[in-house]
Amino acid sequence: MTTPGLERLGRATKLLLMGCLVAALAVLSAAPTLAQSSAIARIQAAGKLTVAVFFEDVVPFFYVGPDGKLIGVDPAIAEDIAEKLGVTLEYNRAATTFDGLIDEVVEGRADMAISLLSDTLERAARASFSQSYVSVRQFLLINRLQLGRLVAADPERANDVPALLNNPQSRIGVIGGTSYVGFVAEDFPQAQNVTFDAWPEMLAAVKSGDLVALMYDEIEIGNWRLADSAGAVELRPYHLAGHPDTIAIAMPPGDTDLKAWVDLYLTKAKGNGFLDGVLNTYLYSKDRALIDG
Repeated sequence: MTTPGLERLGRATKLLLMGCLVAALAVLSAAPTLAQSSAIARIQAAGKLTVAVFFEDVVPFFYVGPDGKLIGVDPAIAEDIAEKLGVTLEYNRAATTFDGLIDEVVEGRADMAISLLSDTLERAARASFSQSYVSVRQFLLINRLQLGRLVAADPERANDVPALLNNPQSRIGVIGGTSYVGFVAEDFPQAQNVTFDAWPEMLAAVKSGDLVALMYDEIEIGNWRLADSAGAVELRPYHLAGHPDTIAIAMPPGDTDLKAWVDLYLTKAKGNGFLDGVLNTYLYSKDRALIDG
């Protein structure tokens, strides 16, 4: 025979144990859902990998080949990643600026961006970046006549081109929405930073002398040299030594499993020769070698 107090205590204990059991079952039942919410599982469940690529072609990193297919350094990497994830590949070319590629990723319209994308600190505050898979050099393209005038005004700095250009009278062009906006501001704080929407207009401005120089990577400068072999009479390429522009893959900040997987993928791609093969095929060739002159 039990007393009413002990009986009430027994019922309370049973209710507590039942509550704990229900809570434990809820946690266990939620575990598969949490696992399925991972970025890799999401991509594999959708059956496709959506990769953001800048809307205009940038040879040799991404461009439409003779058969209408997107080729280059970045598509080769994207195709290999999709294959290893066991999914199809789809491109999103909505971004009209390189900063816009980050928007496509963080707003959920692309799983990642593989598009000659510099891993700047500003962009890394919004998206996660993989380890770098290539580094490109920064270049100035200088109007020779304007440079001559600067040298005449300050002959003691004739051999220090960056110092000559870092003055309030210098107008240096840069493409808006690229990492080079920040690079110009950092390297030439006293100069006038002039923003352009597209390369042709900026190139025309430096040729006309409206700009003393423009700043961009060796890819675009190399493409200019290939397209305009006589252009060196008017313009001088100048390598900004010690200023590598590291290129990486951007992903949504919460996709930690995908970032870890991509980092491991790139480590293996570097180790097994795949990445070197891609870069040698599309990027590293004698006709693209740049020297100051």
